[in-house]
Amino acid sequence: MPVLLVCGMFVEADAQRVAPASQAGIAPFKIRLVNGEGFTYQQLPKNTAVRLIYFSPGCDHCKAFTAAMLARLAKEKPLRDKLIIMMSFEDIKEVQQFDRQYKLSSHPNIKIGSEGYTFVVQRYYNVQHFPFVAEYDRKGDLIKILPQEMTPEQMAAAL
Repeated sequence: MPVLLVCGMFVEADAQRVAPASQAGIAPFKIRLVNGEGFTYQQLPKNTAVRLIYFSPGCDHCKAFTAAMLARLAKEKPLRDKLIIMMSFEDIKEVQQFDRQYKLSSHPNIKIGSEGYTFVVQRYYNVQHFPFVAEYDRKGDLIKILPQEMTPEQMAAAL
């Protein structure tokens, strides 16, 4: 993974510069959803809490987190009221396979896709681990970023 992050710094050197996450709202993301449609931060519904999850389809920690999150989603109404944006840098085919395995896009409050090799989101948050979870309130203000020391089950419970 460290090689990937180093490589990400050199890809698209002229890519849009963004403010650090602590100084601005949600990352200015542009993703391709698993159904082929585009989706950007500008399309986020107003007055809706958002959970942005940056993951890698091959990451075992991400898989365990996703399973734990889905178990909680099935029984906790407050989690169903939040928009969950799951995105990766991996090829859309890998993300589609992950979606098929967990049936994420069948949930009306989950959007899943790939930002491709732009690494805008990865650089915006300085992502160092997977899964990376940033929580935003209904006003679009950052509430917290979950620490990487948490287990997948603890991360899912913190949502």
